[in-house]
Amino acid sequence: GDRVSLSAQGFYAPRGVGYDASKVYGGGNLFAYYTSGVSCAEVELDTLTGDFHVLRADVLMDIGTSVNPAIDIGQIEGGFAQGQGLFTLEDPVWGDEERKWVRPGHLLSTLGVYKIPSFNDVPLDLRIMLLHNAPSDSAVYGSRAIGEPPLFLA
Repeated sequence: GDRVSLSAQGFYAPRGVGYDASKVYGGGNLFAYYTSGVSCAEVELDTLTGDFHVLRADVLMDIGTSVNPAIDIGQIEGGFAQGQGLFTLEDPVWGDEERKWVRPGHLLSTLGVYKIPSFNDVPLDLRIMLLHNAPSDSAVYGSRAIGEPPLFLA
C-alpha cells in the first residue's frame, strides 16, 4: 500500500531578528523578545552548620499575555525549584590532578551528579505573580515563552 507522511514542518522568521557579529558592541537583535522577572526570598540560615531553609519566595514574571496562566505558573515554579537546586545543591566537579577520572579542564556532567531538589528544599511559601497588561508585540497572542528564565531567579 501507499504510505502517507503524517508529519509536517514549517519555519518562521521573526521580524527584526538578526545579528552582525562583526560589530563590536552588538549588531542587531538576537531574539524577537526577552522574558524577564524579579524575585525576593526570605531565608533562614544556620551560620554554624550552613544549613538553610527558604521560608518564602515571591516571583514576578513578565511573560506578556499568558495563553494559559496555570501552565505558565507551573513552569515558573518548576524553573525556580530547578534553579534553587542548581545554585544550592550542585557540586560541580572539574577535571584536575585530584580528580583523574574527569578529563583535565572539563566539567563532570552526568545525571549521577545532578541533585534534584526535594519538597523539603523548595520554599515553604512560594508566591508566583504574572505581570498584567504587558503584551508582546512580536509573539503569538502577545505571549512570551516561559521555561528556563525563572531558573536564574532562584
